[in-house]
Amino acid sequence: MSSEELKVLHGLLSRLVDESISSEEITTLERLLEHNQEAQKVYLHYLALHHDLQNGGRVKSPFNQKKPVIVNRLAWVAAMIILCGTVLVYFLNNFGSSEKDSGNDFLAKVIAFDGLIEWKDSNSGNDKKLTIGEKLSSGTLEGLSANSWAEIKYKDDTKVIISGVSELIVSDNNGAKMLNLLKGDLSVNAMPQPKDKPMKVISPGARAEVLGTQFNVVASSDSTKYIVNEGLVRVRRTHDGSVQEVPANHYVVAKLGQDDEFKSKLRIDSQKEWSSEFPRDARRGRLIQSNKITLLNPAIKILSDFSPAAQRLLAPYSLRTKPCLWLEKGRKPELHFSVNIGVSATAERSIILQNNAVFKIRGSIDRSMFGVDDSNYFLMGLTSNLTHGGFAGKFVTKETVKFDPNQNENTFEVEIPIEDFWKVQKNKESDKLIQLSPTGLEVFDVWFLTYQNIGLEIFNVEIIVK
Repeated sequence: MSSEELKVLHGLLSRLVDESISSEEITTLERLLEHNQEAQKVYLHYLALHHDLQNGGRVKSPFNQKKPVIVNRLAWVAAMIILCGTVLVYFLNNFGSSEKDSGNDFLAKVIAFDGLIEWKDSNSGNDKKLTIGEKLSSGTLEGLSANSWAEIKYKDDTKVIISGVSELIVSDNNGAKMLNLLKGDLSVNAMPQPKDKPMKVISPGARAEVLGTQFNVVASSDSTKYIVNEGLVRVRRTHDGSVQEVPANHYVVAKLGQDDEFKSKLRIDSQKEWSSEFPRDARRGRLIQSNKITLLNPAIKILSDFSPAAQRLLAPYSLRTKPCLWLEKGRKPELHFSVNIGVSATAERSIILQNNAVFKIRGSIDRSMFGVDDSNYFLMGLTSNLTHGGFAGKFVTKETVKFDPNQNENTFEVEIPIEDFWKVQKNKESDKLIQLSPTGLEVFDVWFLTYQNIGLEIFNVEIIVK
C-alpha cells in the first residue's frame, strides 16, 4: 500500500471505532479491504488493539458455560486474514440518539427482537437502538443476519414479524397500515381492518390488500411468494395488474416483469422428510459449482446452466459461508460467517418436524486455512413457524466436528437430533436459551454460523425420521 492509502485507511479505522464513520466511508473502507491482504492485516491489528484496550477480549457465548472462550488477538487476526478474495459486508447501527415519542403519535410497539436488528426512523433519519416496549413511528426495520428476528404490534393488536436478512418499511396512509417488504421474510397476523382502509403490503413484483388474516411473505430481489394460512389476501401482480385472491392454505408467486402463470395454488400436504437442493434452496452464502464433471464436457456445463435437473445430477452445487460484520455501540465489532438454506421457504410443501427427526449434514472445513485445527465447531439454527402459519421462534444448537490429525480429509458428515436444539428467548434484560423442543413446528429455513472463518461449506442438509 502507498503512504497515501495507509493514511486514508488509518483515518477510516479511527472513525470506525469512534462510531463517526459515514455510509459512504464504509463503502470506501470495503474497497480498500477487498483482495488486499496488507490492508486486512492493518485493519485487524487496529481493531484487535482497540478491543484489547477496551475490555480484554473476552466473549461470552451461551454454549460456553463449561469452558469460556477467550478470543485473543491471534485468533482475531486468523479470522480476518483469510478473507482475501471476499468482500466484507458492513452494517452500521446505533448511531444517533434515540428520540422519545410523545402521546399517542406512534404506529406500533416493539414486542421482541433478537440478533442483528436495525431501526431507522423516517422522521429524524437516525438509527435507533431498539428496546422492548419502544414506540415506533414510520421507519425501516432491518434484520442483518440469518438468526435475526423482530416483532412489532400495532394499537389494534395486529402483529408483524420479520425474520432473517430482511428489510421492511413501516408507514401509515391516513390510518391505513402500509408495509413495504424490500427483501426477506415477513409474518403478519392482521386483526380486522376498516373496509375503507385495508392494510397494504408492497413487495417485489406484487401488492396485496388485507382486511384481516394470517399470512407469510417471502421476498427476493425479483419475486414474492404470498402464503395465506387464514382468511383471504388479494394480491395484484405489479407489471400487468393481474389479480389473484389467495384463500387459506394457498399460495401465489409473483415475479417481476415475467408473464409466468399467476394463479393461486393449494399448499400440498406437509411432509416429514426433506433434502436440500442447490441452487434452489440457497438463500444466503456463496454458491460453488462442482467442476468434477463439467470440465469433462463443455456441453454438460451449458446444459447445467439451464436445466435444474442437470444442475442436480451433473454439476452439483455447494454453499460456502459469507462474512458479516456487526458494529454496535459499547461492544467490540463482531464478525461471523454464515449461510442460510430454505426449507419450507423454498419448497411447495411445508416440512413439519417429528419427535424423532434428525438433521443430517454433509460438508467440509478447509483445514489448510490459518488457525483451523482438528476440532472446529459451528452453530446451526432453524427458523420455525406454527403449523397454521405465524412465526414460532428460532432454535439453535452447537456441533463440533473432529478430524483425525493423522489424516488430511476435509469432509464431514454429522447427525443432529432435534432434541439438541434450544429455543432462543429474548427477555427485556438479557437473552437466554430454553430447552424446548421444536417438535410439531414447521421448519422455514436453517442456517449455519461460525465466528472464525474455517471455510465451512455445506454440501447437503437432510431431515430424516428415525
